[in-house]
Amino acid sequence: MTKLVEIVKAWYTSIDPTEEQKEIAEYRASVCEGCPFNAYLDIAKLHYCSKCGCPLKKKIFSPVSTTCPEQKWER
Repeated sequence: MTKLVEIVKAWYTSIDPTEEQKEIAEYRASVCEGCPFNAYLDIAKLHYCSKCGCPLKKKIFSPVSTTCPEQKWER
């Protein structure tokens, strides 16, 4: 899967996720919450991964579990 396709799928999924996708996203958000690469951009009012630059609100819906640059997501 190309990076662009992965990003589009994550954004699309975040609009209307299934229960399973919600559970996975919640798990990933909890992992990201304690990560030292979780940064906050005040001007945009969003959390993002300072390692890869992705907005976490959408990244947690990625269909690829290995998308975390630190390999912290188990699912």
